[in-house]
Amino acid sequence: MTLRGIAALAAVGLLAACSRSEPPGQVALSLHDAYARLADNPLAAFMEERQCGVLIHIKAEGRQDQSVTWRIASSGKEMLNFTVALTPVDAGHTKFDVVIPRDHSGFEAYGEELAYRRPAIMQPARPAIEEQVAALLQGRPYDASKLPSQNENGCRIQRGAIESGGKPFSVNDLKMPNAYVIERFKNKQAVK
Repeated sequence: MTLRGIAALAAVGLLAACSRSEPPGQVALSLHDAYARLADNPLAAFMEERQCGVLIHIKAEGRQDQSVTWRIASSGKEMLNFTVALTPVDAGHTKFDVVIPRDHSGFEAYGEELAYRRPAIMQPARPAIEEQVAALLQGRPYDASKLPSQNENGCRIQRGAIESGGKPFSVNDLKMPNAYVIERFKNKQAVK
């Protein structure tokens, strides 16, 4: 086979591979199979990578073949919830959409714009949630390298205490030193 023939075959193979890739927010799974991959999943990789040294618990609640909602709680308080809504495209493809509630100011919970007294997870939450959901639906490992830089908002300090054998923080603990909060969140709306 000539060099041109090899190049032509490679181009055809590349086009075929590209045509099989799914658009963002869509997966090549039936609605039921997509739901089954998400339902009751503890999001272990997301939790391990994003937890801020505050003891948190996660619980999944599913609506059969429609959506899965995860609730992250600490000290008996819900810190964050998010839902993955599923919509069939056809028999073998499903669209998924991550929905994170917004506060009274219109900011997404655990988004970059907000500051928390004792954060439960690293911010921004959305890219990490979207990566975890995509990884589950695509049947691949969670890949933190795909995430933008995170707003550690005290997470490093809190995680460091746990990793060095200290006790977990509580969301009810006093906030971080004011100098840190003022410097990091200057011109941002502080809540909680």
